[in-house]
Amino acid sequence: MTLTIYGSRGSMPYYHKNAARLGVNTSCVRLDMNGRIILLDAGTGLAGFTPPPNCGVDILLGHLHLDHIVGLPALSALYEPNDIRIYTKSRGDAPLASQVFGAFRPPYWPVDLSAMCKARLIEITGAFDLGGRNPAGSVKVTPFDANHPDGTTSFRIEGEKTVVYLLDCETAEGAPGFDDLAAFCQNADAVIFDAAYLPEDYPARRGWGHSTYEAGYALAANCGCKRIIFSHFDYHYTDETYKILAGKADNSRFFLAYDGLVISL
Repeated sequence: MTLTIYGSRGSMPYYHKNAARLGVNTSCVRLDMNGRIILLDAGTGLAGFTPPPNCGVDILLGHLHLDHIVGLPALSALYEPNDIRIYTKSRGDAPLASQVFGAFRPPYWPVDLSAMCKARLIEITGAFDLGGRNPAGSVKVTPFDANHPDGTTSFRIEGEKTVVYLLDCETAEGAPGFDDLAAFCQNADAVIFDAAYLPEDYPARRGWGHSTYEAGYALAANCGCKRIIFSHFDYHYTDETYKILAGKADNSRFFLAYDGLVISL
């Protein structure tokens, strides 16, 4: 099983010459698990993904903030007959397609993508199984309500390995809900963790729905996971920040995400 980072920035993509090491693209992670492809979020990193022929793809959207969905128009396979399914929680009475593609219609986008999308959109109401595509076995997905403005969904994905996706999740040891979160991550093979801010920058951004690498260390100590992958870095951060964060990773248990990182689990 492999895990590929297509995007590791938060809020918006931003390239400048002194910040290349942390990457440019916003959140998108690929899991190749049990003979299927799972995409976690659809930020600008999704533009680097082309589905293999005759391969089903499951896209899990934690929430609908722009940095997590802005890559959807780049996935041309959505607008052709394909075995693509998009899972997210409903956020109102509008049809799910209108919610997911609400930003991609005139006058904000040249055409209405909700009318063009041929993918199947599925509302998340509880745990579900990504089954029926490959004899290699099913994949169970368990959602968890994370601490983030407007609400977001974290995912525990269990197949041949267990991966937990915790971007846009604010937490710290001793904070309300920390013990529940640690239980959610218990013994995972990998936790993709929101380390958007350096600890010294976090107090001014408390309540924004993001965490620090220190919170990731605390989570690892309490949940027994094998790996933590720090991601969703503030777009202002430069290569100097990369050096600081790289000093907190050891590439055996704590990893630093960047565009193009591939980890075998």
